[in-house]
Amino acid sequence: MVLYLMRIDLHKKLLCKSTSLIFGLVMLLFLPEYAKSQQSDTTKKGLDYISYYLLYRNHDSSYIKNYSDKISVKLVSMNKYNYFKIRDRNNKSTLKYRPVRDVSIGLGVAYKWFALDLTLNLGLRNNSDFDNTRSFDFQGSMFSSKQYVSFTIQYYQAYQLVSLNGVDEALAEEIKRREDIRTMNIGIQYMFAVNYTRFSIKAPFVQNEGQRKSAGSPIIGASFNMFVMDADSSIVPDEVSDAFDPELRIRDLNILSVSASLGYMYSFVYKKRFFLTFSFIPGLNINAGDYYTVDRNYNSASINLKVNSLNAIGYNSSRFFTGFQFLADAYFSQMEK
Repeated sequence: MVLYLMRIDLHKKLLCKSTSLIFGLVMLLFLPEYAKSQQSDTTKKGLDYISYYLLYRNHDSSYIKNYSDKISVKLVSMNKYNYFKIRDRNNKSTLKYRPVRDVSIGLGVAYKWFALDLTLNLGLRNNSDFDNTRSFDFQGSMFSSKQYVSFTIQYYQAYQLVSLNGVDEALAEEIKRREDIRTMNIGIQYMFAVNYTRFSIKAPFVQNEGQRKSAGSPIIGASFNMFVMDADSSIVPDEVSDAFDPELRIRDLNILSVSASLGYMYSFVYKKRFFLTFSFIPGLNINAGDYYTVDRNYNSASINLKVNSLNAIGYNSSRFFTGFQFLADAYFSQMEK
C-alpha cells in the first residue's frame, strides 16, 4: 500500500549568462578535473543507454510514459499475510494456521532501473499469548516493463489456529496456538509480459512508468518453491484427530515444487492517470517430497494447481502517485488420499 509519493525532476536548471561565463573561467583553471568529469559523464551516458536498451526500447510512447529520469520517493505501508491449510475431502473438515503478523511502514525510492523499499515493523502485533515466536520474512522483487522476478525467504515459529471446520465448535475454542510449529519457505518466480510494447508490468507496481491507455498482455511464468514444516507433535490436534484421516496427522512435511503458468493481466486507465490493474495467472505445479506421521512417507511427483494474482489501483502522474497493491501466490499439494 503506497500512502504518499512524489517525484523530483533532475533536469530543471536555471543558469543565467553571467553564471555561464564564470563557470567557463573556472573550467579553464581546473581542466584536469573537468576531463575526469567528462569521462564520468561518458560512463553515465553509456550506462543510461544500456538500461534504456534493456528496459525501455520498443515502447509505444502513446501507451507507456517513462518517468525513470526522475527520482520517485514514497511512503509505504505493508501487511504480509500467509498461512497453510489442511483439508480432508472425505470428512469435509479443514484447519488453517497463520503466524503472528505485524504491520510495517517505511520509505521507498526509485530512479532509472533501480527501486528499493525499506520497511520496519511497528510492533502492533499482540504477543501476549505467545512465549516463543521467531520470524524472518524477506520478499524482494525486480520489475521491468516486460519482466517480473521475485525472491522469497520466510521462516516462522509459532502459529495461531484461525479456522477449524467440520468439528465440534466447543473443541475448536480450546485450541488457539501452536508455538512448536515451524515453517520455512524459499522460492523464486519469473513472469514475462508478451505485449510489452503497449503494456507495462512495472507501471502499476513500481510506478516510475505510467500506463496511459488501457491495455493488457498474456503473462508467461515459471517458478521454483521449497516448503518445509515441522512440529513436536501432529499439526492436527489430538482433540479433533477423529475428524481427519490418519494420513493428515503430519509432524513434518517437505515439498519441492516446479511450476509453469499462463494467464492474463490488464490495466484499465481513466483520463491517463487513474488505473485499475488485475490479473489471474493459473499454472501447473509439479510437487514431490515426503512427510512423517507414524512412519516416513514419500510422495512421488504429482501435478497440482498453482495460482498467482497481481492487482493494483491508484493514481499516477508526472509529479504525484499513490495506490494500493495486492499480490498473492497460492500453491496446492495433494497427499496420497
